[in-house]
Amino acid sequence: MVGMDDVYAVILAGGGGERFWPFSTARLPKQFLTLFGPRSLLTETVERVRSLVPVERLLVVAGARHAPLIRRHIPDLPRGNLLQEPAGRDTAAAIGLASVVVERRHPDPVMLVFPADHAIADIRGFRRTMRRAVAVLRRHDALVTVGVRPTRPETGYGYILAGEPMVGAPGVRRVRRFLEKPSRTRAVRLARDPRCTWNAGIFAWRNRTIQRRFAALMPELWGRLCRIRDAWGRRNGGGVLAREFARMAKISVDYGILEKSPDVVVVPAAFPWDDLGSWSALERVLRPDRTGNVVVGEHVGIESADCVIYGTEKPIRTLGLKGFIVVDGPDGILVCPKARAQEVKRLRQAPVRRRR
Repeated sequence: MVGMDDVYAVILAGGGGERFWPFSTARLPKQFLTLFGPRSLLTETVERVRSLVPVERLLVVAGARHAPLIRRHIPDLPRGNLLQEPAGRDTAAAIGLASVVVERRHPDPVMLVFPADHAIADIRGFRRTMRRAVAVLRRHDALVTVGVRPTRPETGYGYILAGEPMVGAPGVRRVRRFLEKPSRTRAVRLARDPRCTWNAGIFAWRNRTIQRRFAALMPELWGRLCRIRDAWGRRNGGGVLAREFARMAKISVDYGILEKSPDVVVVPAAFPWDDLGSWSALERVLRPDRTGNVVVGEHVGIESADCVIYGTEKPIRTLGLKGFIVVDGPDGILVCPKARAQEVKRLRQAPVRRRR
């Protein structure tokens, strides 16, 4: 059995979930929604992670404006375990902030990093995968990613191209290259390539290891993190955090660290996974009816098939609709082809035109 006493978990809860408009908004992003069950995506994530570590070793990084929501969804989270970002600066800054805070609690723990808004139903497989990642770190100084075997050509995900096997770690392979969201043609090739997996955005590493990578590959950001660390808990700590964090580069840890590091390995996921990137994802996690429609709420459909229908306040009625998404939400009504679900975020910035 792999020891977990020095393992800390970090949940990144600062995403905007723009493709889930009109339910996901700046006030209430996707991770706080109960899209297909009684619990929010964040609460589901917390329950999975608590199968690995106690809440005392669980940290949540989120925007300061969402702190009340976090406390409502995780009422027993220790107060010092909610790290409030003064500004959105993507995953490199969020993970870096968690790293310098964890450093004050343990000299060199293992850190596990999870997004707050993914769908993972197989808790046993999840636990088995993460314990395997920790076991790799007991013997190797590496940055561990989790790769999910593709079940379809997916243009909305990043991919990992695996290289040679890692000695002493069966099934674990060194990462040859990260591949960003591909075209449809390339996605078909990648899904068929046995060396390729989806990048689940789930990571594991020793805290000192990731800090060394920050210092070497992102020295300006690391300098700001060190100033935050040195002021943490002091009278001027809040001001230092606000000033330094706002000046950090807005970049993901994938771009800033992982794609430039030679010691990244991929552990295969032993669980089905979906990042719930758009409304079309609901047809992969909910069971369609006999016409191929996925429905949440009340729906009356005539000659309507292969649609995603989501409403909570009143019935949605469709006639002759095929392959569409229809959502009746608090901030508006969405109607779009399923094939264009990834573009929904464009609507959040589009001006509303009123006509008589």
